[in-house]
Amino acid sequence: MTDRKRDERISIVLMLLSQRGELQVRFLPKVLGVSGATVRRDLAMMEETGLIRRSYGKVTAARRGAELPASVRLSQNTEAKRRIGALTSSLIPYRPLTLVLSGGTTMDFVAKNLAGRSDLTVVTNGLDTATSLTARQLVHVVVTGGTARSLSNDLVGKEAEESLRSYHFDFAIVGADGISPESGITRHSSRGAEIDRIMLEQAEHKIVVADSSKLGKAHQAKVADIGAVHTIVTDSQANPAIVAALRKTGVTTTMVVVPPTVHNGRVRFT
Repeated sequence: MTDRKRDERISIVLMLLSQRGELQVRFLPKVLGVSGATVRRDLAMMEETGLIRRSYGKVTAARRGAELPASVRLSQNTEAKRRIGALTSSLIPYRPLTLVLSGGTTMDFVAKNLAGRSDLTVVTNGLDTATSLTARQLVHVVVTGGTARSLSNDLVGKEAEESLRSYHFDFAIVGADGISPESGITRHSSRGAEIDRIMLEQAEHKIVVADSSKLGKAHQAKVADIGAVHTIVTDSQANPAIVAALRKTGVTTTMVVVPPTVHNGRVRFT
């Protein structure tokens, strides 16, 4: 099995745990379509990285709402992120511009759509974002210094912060772990939140991208109030009441249409 298939299985287990609270291990081989030995290896890795707890044939989530590794998040809500990336890139005018992009799995799709632009200079702290931007060798890419966070594959710390403060950006595009009218834009990591805050502060136009699973959630590290951003791009599975509340604050909230058949739904035992 490839690492990608393993990450997809991990994503399914975590989604089931978010729905049920706990799982019986004996059901997992049938649900995941793999052998018991493969399930045991997956669960051992998840326990070692702090994602789950195992006891007496059961597994539970180690901590609800915990930050997941980027490799796992990449397999979640993929179609929504792909469409968000395409729409977001279309918001950037065709003229010489300086942009700043954060890290994150949704940002990876934004970067892929911008990679064909030769009129852009893009500064980023995201290692995966930089890789996607340089794929066609057209965008001028600047990567901040800093300390790498293994969960997110991005750079944080004073070196990254000082690098960002030396620029003025035409557009900032940042991701989010939580978006709520009351709590604003939030992240799991306080160091990551500080980076995103600086990106927004140094930019003329401020865009936040997040799939609908992030709406209505709030995490410990605040990036900015909703009123500090101009545009939020999400998907059509977003809670209508939350979207309406966001729009009442004056922020432009744009939704891409994601067919229900490709949206990550609930996985059921049979």
